[in-house]
Amino acid sequence: MRLSIKTLILATSASAVISGCLVVPEPVEEPVIEVPVVVEVPTAPLCYEVSALQMIEIPAETKTVVGISLIENPPYAPIEQRTSQVIVMKQAEVFYVVTDTESGSQTEVTNFCDETVETGPVGPAPGEALGAPIPG
Repeated sequence: MRLSIKTLILATSASAVISGCLVVPEPVEEPVIEVPVVVEVPTAPLCYEVSALQMIEIPAETKTVVGISLIENPPYAPIEQRTSQVIVMKQAEVFYVVTDTESGSQTEVTNFCDETVETGPVGPAPGEALGAPIPG
């Protein structure tokens, strides 16, 4: 059997082409898609009406002080005058809360629909007197 160079080249080329087609590619793993977990968060209103909230008022801490005035009045006895005055030591505070119906816990609210709502320290400042002096 005599093979020609042409036949030999043709046979090797054909075997190379056929072997190239018979290569099996490696399997490609498909990416695993995780299903997202949806957590429902109760929505809070953007602002609160004051009528729907509970007002908490912490009263001012006060102290009563007594002042004594002594005026010399010779030849008579000196004139003595006592007055009592109520002084603010710690200012009163006001804030609003919303109560959770399930747990009963209270949360302070600062975002009001009405811009004129006054919260925080209110009334006379520390050191200021309440009312007029009372003669004693």
